[in-house]
Amino acid sequence: MSSNARALAVGLALALTGGVTTSCGSDPPLAPEATFVRELQQALDDALESISGVGVSAAVIMPDGNRWVGVSGVSHEGVSITPDMLFDMGSAGKNLFAALMLKLAEEGLLSLDDSLHEYLPPMPHVDPNITIRQGLNHTSGLYMAVEHPAAPFSQPYDAIDFEKWWTIDEIFTSLMDDPYFPPSEGWHYSQAGYQLGTLIVEQVTGTTVAEAIQSRLLDPLGIHGMLLDLTEPTPANFEIAHNWVDTDGDGSFDDVGDRSRNWINSLSRILYYTRAEDFAMWLHALMQGQVLEQASLDEMLTFVFPNPGEPRVAGYGLGLVEVEPDLVEGQTVWGHGGSIAGYRAFVGHLPGPGITISVLINSDSEEGFGEFITGLLQVILDWASS
Repeated sequence: MSSNARALAVGLALALTGGVTTSCGSDPPLAPEATFVRELQQALDDALESISGVGVSAAVIMPDGNRWVGVSGVSHEGVSITPDMLFDMGSAGKNLFAALMLKLAEEGLLSLDDSLHEYLPPMPHVDPNITIRQGLNHTSGLYMAVEHPAAPFSQPYDAIDFEKWWTIDEIFTSLMDDPYFPPSEGWHYSQAGYQLGTLIVEQVTGTTVAEAIQSRLLDPLGIHGMLLDLTEPTPANFEIAHNWVDTDGDGSFDDVGDRSRNWINSLSRILYYTRAEDFAMWLHALMQGQVLEQASLDEMLTFVFPNPGEPRVAGYGLGLVEVEPDLVEGQTVWGHGGSIAGYRAFVGHLPGPGITISVLINSDSEEGFGEFITGLLQVILDWASS
């Protein structure tokens, strides 16, 4: 590790324990590491303002495990974002589910090259010869229910039946259509492979997906700040940040934190909430080989290459994206983004410098979100190389 990286690690450790303070008036100049922490916070504040966002929670983890956590903005009127607030991670949580599947393969409970028909009964619009792996890396050809005209995502927000609990049978009969292509003959992002995968997990483990992820992946790492099942109580001392949506198309966000999440919970079948710090800790541990055997991690990082023009995606592995190199020039980034009503999320690892970052916001501020992440990463990389 370079001398600046060591100093950065020290600075983050001090910041985490309250040892870094900001200067004002005639106070002595800030130490370099304290200046860096202040620059990170300023970048977070500026980025939130630039996308007209409501609130944000972010975390950075260095190669040695030291970390910085920053927040800005509000959850709802009169309540500021705090580091212990939970945000919906959306599809960014796919790396948790894919890692679980690989862990179950290590345990001999399944193989990623097993076909769906070995576990599931015939289902409409589902080729039974699709493999688990094809479902995870989006080469299955399965239709994406979000794109169906009858899907809630295609309706005006206020027209959604928020209390409705969609069954898996309803999803695959009402919101599915013919496949885009035969298995392995193309690439199209689809939630369907992950939805079907939840049925397989429940069958081979005898538990829920949430229980399997917590016991097999998170408990060994000491991570207890995620809410993986909305039917369970929010963890003690934690609070879910209110989500903000442009409900009427007027360009401004409205607080919808009091709306039922049944509709999106049941449609997703995997609806995870997390603190920024825990999300970054998870991916950092995964990338450092603390979760899976090396052969399994190599499988996760075996990328297929999507259609040209897919935004921000240079390659797709198993629940992990190789991000387009223009996110941070000259840097490889592995991670995943998430976008769901009222939340945006990103978690990424830079294998070169060994840095992990997570960014969570509680609004539909999609435009400019990539630049938001780039700005934070650039502050880190500029400081480390100076």
